Amino acid sequence: MRKILLATSALVALTGAAQAAESPIQVTAGGFVDFRGALFHESVKLPGVTANSATAARRGGDFATEYGLNFAAEGKAAGGIDYGAMVVLNNRNNNSTDQVQMDQAYVWMSGKFGKVLMGDAHGVTDLMVMAPTVGEGQIDGSYTYFTDATTLAQFQPLYVDGLENSTKFTYYTPKVGNANHKVQLGVSYTPDYMAGGMDVALYRSNIATYRDVIETAIQYTGNFSPVNVVVSPIVAFGSGESSSPSPTNELRDFTLWGVGAQAMYAGFTLGGSYVDAGHMNTEKFSTETKDQNVWTLGLKYEFDKVAVATNYMNGQGYYDLINANGGAVATQYVKRFEAIGLGATYTWFPGLTSAADAVFFEQKRDTEGLKNIGHVLMLSQKMAF
Repeated sequence: MRKILLATSALVALTGAAQAAESPIQVTAGGFVDFRGALFHESVKLPGVTANSATAARRGGDFATEYGLNFAAEGKAAGGIDYGAMVVLNNRNNNSTDQVQMDQAYVWMSGKFGKVLMGDAHGVTDLMVMAPTVGEGQIDGSYTYFTDATTLAQFQPLYVDGLENSTKFTYYTPKVGNANHKVQLGVSYTPDYMAGGMDVALYRSNIATYRDVIETAIQYTGNFSPVNVVVSPIVAFGSGESSSPSPTNELRDFTLWGVGAQAMYAGFTLGGSYVDAGHMNTEKFSTETKDQNVWTLGLKYEFDKVAVATNYMNGQGYYDLINANGGAVATQYVKRFEAIGLGATYTWFPGLTSAADAVFFEQKRDTEGLKNIGHVLMLSQKMAF
């Protein structure tokens, strides 16, 4: 009996010691409110037509507010493993009804083995760098909220939406190297590119989509005093699927690849990127075989509370959201998209930033003479907390 009592006491003592070595879970909340006011204009020029109903009724300016809340929980195990969860809510994708929805929700663990994320989160393409931006993001930013996706293609430096939050599994290796040179690798797996939250793909969706999407990325950081550099190649694969057993709209399998680089010196950042999207978002039984790519170049300068940037984006590819404007389906191919961005920010106090953005764009379609020209001029006030 005494031996059993001693053994039980030892077990309780070990359990208590293990619990004492573990830190309690810390829960924090944060978020942001971003008020924007913009003047915008877009003219759609059709062959032989001086006016177009797609832009004739368009307003010239409006206000918009984006807001979000982040809830984070984090703990530390006795063995040195950090773990936690993140939930992000915002109104980014619901500006028509202005309802708050889940943007990200995932659990994670990190340690000497690296970091694992499981849930609705960004993929490892977050490791890729591109033309530097400030504030509202210029060519990679909020100007698209003030344009119409049925008349103007939504080109982005990653070609695809870098903010997509489909349910996935992501792994990042530890950063390996020495004090001046480090390398990190990452891989993400998404079984259903269009599914998030509680969506379970029991049947084919009502739209064509991708299955078994794999993203891979590498980021190298180097210190060549006084210059610091970042280089980041990415590769992604996906298997196309049709929206029904009939394969008429089945998407082609795709391979997307790209590389980005930045160099920093004395407050200046010079950077750019190139992405080849291959056959992404094209149908298998169609003539959609033209090039799809996008590249960027930009320069940023930061001093004290001020940051300024200029950047440029050039792309081409298929965008099925664009209406044909009376032409053939081939007009949904954008043979050239150009955007020039100018931006500046001033940080008044910690978390409180004013920003000015100007983006000028021009889009040319396959049909001769069919093009869009316009701009978005924006001022914003953002509070992050």
